[in-house]
Amino acid sequence: MWHPYQSLTQLIEAQLWPLLTAGGLLIFCGGLIVYHHFGYPLLIRFLAQRQPNPHYPVAPELYPRSPDDALAPEHWPPISLIIPVYNESAHIAEKIRNLALLDYPSDCLEIRFIFDGCTDDSVDIAEKTLQEPLCQHLPCILQIEEQNQGKLQQLNRAIPKARFEIIALSDLSALMAVDALKLAALWFKRKHIGAVCATYRFLSNAGTQEQSYWHYQCSIKQAESQIGSTLGAHGAFYLLRQSLFQPLPLDSINDDFILPCRIVEQGYRVVYDPRIIAIELESSALEQDFQRRLRISAGNMQQSLRLTGLLHPKLGHTSWMFFSCKWLRPFMPWCFIGCFVASIWLSLISYWLSPILLLQLLVYGLVIKQQLQPGTQPALVKLHYLISGHVLGLIGGIDYLRGRYQQPWKKVSH
Repeated sequence: MWHPYQSLTQLIEAQLWPLLTAGGLLIFCGGLIVYHHFGYPLLIRFLAQRQPNPHYPVAPELYPRSPDDALAPEHWPPISLIIPVYNESAHIAEKIRNLALLDYPSDCLEIRFIFDGCTDDSVDIAEKTLQEPLCQHLPCILQIEEQNQGKLQQLNRAIPKARFEIIALSDLSALMAVDALKLAALWFKRKHIGAVCATYRFLSNAGTQEQSYWHYQCSIKQAESQIGSTLGAHGAFYLLRQSLFQPLPLDSINDDFILPCRIVEQGYRVVYDPRIIAIELESSALEQDFQRRLRISAGNMQQSLRLTGLLHPKLGHTSWMFFSCKWLRPFMPWCFIGCFVASIWLSLISYWLSPILLLQLLVYGLVIKQQLQPGTQPALVKLHYLISGHVLGLIGGIDYLRGRYQQPWKKVSH
C-alpha cells in the first residue's frame, strides 16, 4: 500500500493498470449517474426550448357567451371511458359524481365500470349513486364479474369491444378536471397522435419528496412531448386509439408505460398536455408506498428488457429519450455500487484518492440519518428519496429477474 508522502508519479508508475481499471470504472459509472440525473434533464429542456411552439389545441370555452359560441355535439369525437374497479367503496360515489360534472356531450360517451370480483359493496354504492339526479344522465354500463381476474385481463377484453375508437382509461381513485375530455379529444383530430397523457396532481398532502419527484417527472414529460413523444402515461387518466391497442401480457407491471410505448413503436406520437388534469384521491400508507415503489422498480427492469424496440434509431429523438431516461433507470443502482467499489479500490491504492470514498460515505451517512431521524431540510429530504429509490430499484430489479413478478397482478383490497 502506498503512503500519502509518495509522489503521484511514483504511484502512477507502480499502479498503472489498477489505476486505469478502477478509475475507468469510477468514471464510467459516475458519468452515467451524472448524465441520467442531471445531464439528460438539462439537455432535454434546452432542446425543448429550441423547438417551435408545440401548438396545443385551442381550449374550448367552458362557459360560452351564447349558444352560438358553443361547439355542436357532433363536433366532438365519441369516447369510450373504461374504469376497472376492485373494492373501491370508499371512492366510487365520488368518481361517478365527478364524471357527471364533466363538460362533454353525453351522446358522445360510453362509460364502462368493470367490477372485477369485488367483495365489498362497490356495486351497490354505484347503483345508488347513479340514481341521484346529478348522475341520471350518465351513459354508464356496470359490468359485474364474479371472479377477480386482474386489471390487465379486463382491459385486454374491454378495449377491443368498446363502441368507440377513442379509448379513455382512468383509475377509479382519480378525479378528472371538468374540461379534461374536451382538451384531450381535440388532440385526436391530428391523425399522427396515437395517445394523450394528462398531468397528475395530489389532493391530499403528499410528502415533499414525492411532490418534488412528480414535478421533476412532469417537466421532463412536457419536454419529451415537445421534441418527440412522451414516454409512458400515468394510470390516473390517459387516452389512446382503439385501433392501435395491442393486448398486454398478463404479467405486465407498469401497464400505463408499456401501452403508450407500444403505440410509439407503431410510429405514432404520444403527447403530454399539462392542461389536462387528473387528481389522485387515494393516499398510501407507508407500507403500501414501499410495496408500490418496489413494484414500480420491478416494472422498470421489465420494460427495459421488453421494450428494446424503442432503442431503434428510426425513432429518432424518442429512442435517445428512452435510453437516457427509462432504459438506464433500473441499472442506476449498479452504477452506484460500481462507484463505491471503484472508490474502495482507489483508496487502497493510495490515501491521496481516499476523499472520493469519504465523500460517498458522507452522503450515505446523511441518508441513513434521514431514514432513522426524519428531518425537514429540503436537500436532505430529496437526497433520501433519491437514494432510497435506487435501493428499492436494486431490490425490485433483482426480484423481477428472479421471477417474483411472473404472475398477473391483482390489486389488493384497501
